[in-house]
Amino acid sequence: MKLRILGCDGGRGLGYNSTTLLFNDHVLLDAGTIQSEITLEDALKVTDIFLTHAHLDHLLDLPFLLDATFEQRRQPLRIHATKETLDVMMTHIFNDQIWPNFSKLPTADSGQFTLHEIKSGVSYKAGELTFMPIDVDHTVPTVGYKISDANGSLVFSGDTCPVDSIWEVANNAENLEAVIVDLSFPISEQHIATLSKHMTAADVEDQLKKLKVDCDVYVFHYKVGLASILEGQTKKIMHFGKPVKTLRKYKELII
Repeated sequence: MKLRILGCDGGRGLGYNSTTLLFNDHVLLDAGTIQSEITLEDALKVTDIFLTHAHLDHLLDLPFLLDATFEQRRQPLRIHATKETLDVMMTHIFNDQIWPNFSKLPTADSGQFTLHEIKSGVSYKAGELTFMPIDVDHTVPTVGYKISDANGSLVFSGDTCPVDSIWEVANNAENLEAVIVDLSFPISEQHIATLSKHMTAADVEDQLKKLKVDCDVYVFHYKVGLASILEGQTKKIMHFGKPVKTLRKYKELII
């Protein structure tokens, strides 16, 4: 599978793009950074979006995507998320006050997007890709995902603190090629990571003891202004004798 990293940081700022991964040119994982990284032509190729949770840095560009592609889509965009995330999104964003409810525009029968509720442990197809949500532990209901195709699997933790579920799925995944895991704060800010239910390099190093598969490991979700510190701490983490990689260093991966 082809993976384009449109953004993978824990916020927006100069040199930082909030999280969005584009799979095979047509499926987005989260919607933190879209329009500034792809053309309108590419945006119109997107058929599905799978959301991890309702925090703004993971939803921020979705309203602008729908605005930019308004009435140019041949089929409505399919938005997949848990009931909790869909409810928050529709109540607080697409409420005709903060932003128009594009699911009913231009008419209720031909809206710009449709909602699709997902549940942890159930697999959902999007073309040649399969997405399986995984419950993780964050300050709001959140899922990670196992993403797979005929060639292999990738596990994405989403925003989370230390948790067992991601590693249980990863250890049982067929042809696991890579894991992408939360690393948001430096070790010196462990108390903030714990309160916000994210991870530090020390957490990631400890969590990787649970991963029994030799695969590539990437970290994401560096908070704004902390990249240089976190890159230095990331370089010291090893998995099967190989250094853990910083996802923001890459624009595209083939998994």
